[in-house]
Amino acid sequence: MDSTSMIDNNFAANLSLTIDQLGITRNALAVEAKVRPLTINEIVSGQAKQINFVTLNKILEALNRISEEKGLDKKYLVSDVFEYVDTKKTDN
Repeated sequence: MDSTSMIDNNFAANLSLTIDQLGITRNALAVEAKVRPLTINEIVSGQAKQINFVTLNKILEALNRISEEKGLDKKYLVSDVFEYVDTKKTDN
């Protein structure tokens, strides 16, 4: 198995911005999502080596629950956690 991180595989972490938008801490998200704080920290830093769909689902459900509790009209998506960034330059 390849042990490179998100950053090494052209994934940008957006979770820090999402957490800031919601006005919560990383730990609060971990508690709400019922995932390890280290998992949240690794995603935020871009150092996560893998993330399974169950964990991703828990994070998204928690983000959307918090958003709803705060009365925000925002639905969080995978791209609010991380996204693929194409680093290849194309010639036009």
